[in-house]
Amino acid sequence: MRLNKYLAQCGIGSRRKCDEFIAAGHVFCNGERVTTLGMQIDPEKDSIEYRGKKVEQIRTLEYYAFYKPREVMVTASDPQGRPTVYTVLAETWREAKHLRYVGRLDYQSEGLLILTSDGALVHAVTHPRFHVKKMYHVKVERRLTTDECNRLRRGVISDGVALKAGEIKELSVPTRDRKQYWYEVTLYEGKNRQLRRMFEVLNVLVGRIRRVQFGSVKIGALKAGELRPLTEREIGGLRNAGYR
Repeated sequence: MRLNKYLAQCGIGSRRKCDEFIAAGHVFCNGERVTTLGMQIDPEKDSIEYRGKKVEQIRTLEYYAFYKPREVMVTASDPQGRPTVYTVLAETWREAKHLRYVGRLDYQSEGLLILTSDGALVHAVTHPRFHVKKMYHVKVERRLTTDECNRLRRGVISDGVALKAGEIKELSVPTRDRKQYWYEVTLYEGKNRQLRRMFEVLNVLVGRIRRVQFGSVKIGALKAGELRPLTEREIGGLRNAGYR
């Protein structure tokens, strides 16, 4: 088995992240520092250490859907002391630092976040080449024109980067006195603050962003701060989205 895959199955991180740890000299095999990416190991015979601690494959993999509340960071720790998904889970459920998050949501955004101990799955659904479908509900200050919707579908440029929506449709019923509008936007990319940057190009103020679907998983009846196990069907759908 490739060493980076083994580390991912130990819950260390995605295969790409594990390659970074190997390149940085943090991984040892049978007492010797690993210097070669792509190294093959025998999980039954070789002793693997990461940062001085022996690692072992996680035998029981865990998969959850979590509703990330607003004003919560998707990170292991925050220098500014803001709450993270892990502090929220520790308060309401249990210690969850062994779980990895799939995709990010910024501090002000909310909604569906996949949490899992399956590092290989994290790699499968976050690698750019797999184009996993992600659906969001976005509240904006005014109604978009047909031309603006088409611009988002064709793609806009923000800081020299092309940003594109797969699909966009209006959810709210327009009325004369309506002040805010909801749109359903589908993305197949995962670029930093992508939705907010796309609407900034149109000079449209975003009031709220909620992710409601990631691949085969939908947020359903989950409320802010709630967690539920994924079904076998949902897990299978995520694997089929790009497992390699």
